[in-house]
Amino acid sequence: MTKERQIVVPFSELIDMLSIDQIKEILKQNKDISHEMKMIEHDLDLFINDNEMKLTSRSIRLIIALSQINLHIWMNKDKMTNTDNKDEYCKYLKFSHQLNGIRNQIKNILNRENGFNETKTNINIDGLEGWNISI
Repeated sequence: MTKERQIVVPFSELIDMLSIDQIKEILKQNKDISHEMKMIEHDLDLFINDNEMKLTSRSIRLIIALSQINLHIWMNKDKMTNTDNKDEYCKYLKFSHQLNGIRNQIKNILNRENGFNETKTNINIDGLEGWNISI
């Protein structure tokens, strides 16, 4: 394994990218995505080894939550694509932005709890109700 990173983004972004690629591979049966996933795995392994990171139940939970939020965003994107109704489209768009705020909150926690300083600033959920995730 080469010691050089292939995708130079923060730790939580790699987790996020892997989650999204996994969704694409499963839902869209996209077999072309496997090469990118291997590169992400490579960089995650470097992060974990170089920083002597320890897997915790909290990290696993945050990764699962991030994956689930990404799936909801993906499904919402499909709804946006499949509607001709402008009001429905705007409703789905707002919901996606709100979910993205939760997504960025999770990524910030993942970074912070693993000793990384990178922070996403778009964490506003703009009145999102019923999505009380105990993160």
